[in-house]
Amino acid sequence: MSIRKMLDEAGRLFMERRYQEALDLFLAILRKDPENLEAQMGAMLCDLVSEDEEEAAALYDFFLVLKDEGEPEPYKRIIAMIQTLDGAQNSLSELEIETPSVVPEGISYSDFKEIVKERGSFKRAFEDIMFSTKVVITKKSDFFDFIHQLIESGYTDMVYSYIEDATKLYPADKRLGELLDRLQSTKV
Repeated sequence: MSIRKMLDEAGRLFMERRYQEALDLFLAILRKDPENLEAQMGAMLCDLVSEDEEEAAALYDFFLVLKDEGEPEPYKRIIAMIQTLDGAQNSLSELEIETPSVVPEGISYSDFKEIVKERGSFKRAFEDIMFSTKVVITKKSDFFDFIHQLIESGYTDMVYSYIEDATKLYPADKRLGELLDRLQSTKV
């Protein structure tokens, strides 16, 4: 089987969420051609699935869009995005290792959700902590839940800045456009 056919098959497996099979095929390609950047990208995305399946799928979708638009080497952009994400994660990990006595300036989103349960409403919990601490969100799904809660609670002006930052991290995510549409409809 040619490398091109193997890449196409690995991509199909990835799209079918058969990540281990896709990874095995990407690795087989890399054994034949260690410099194949598309296979490297595929293997990296399969690895990313274990941390954030949604993010990996979004990056692969973005790769397909770039490919359809005729970008000459779309896998290079995706690899750069993955490395940026990994670099940010590694920097955070190194910071935690080097300064274990530093207490993070915020609470995790799961802890914040516990406060919401205690207070009985998102709005009340958010108002209680908004000036004293930050909510630390590490998962994309939590980010979108947080944004939806802010909109529901009437904090639409605040949401714009969150979405602006998010478009830099998730440029291909259609939900950001949907959120902007939702914000526009709440302002009318």
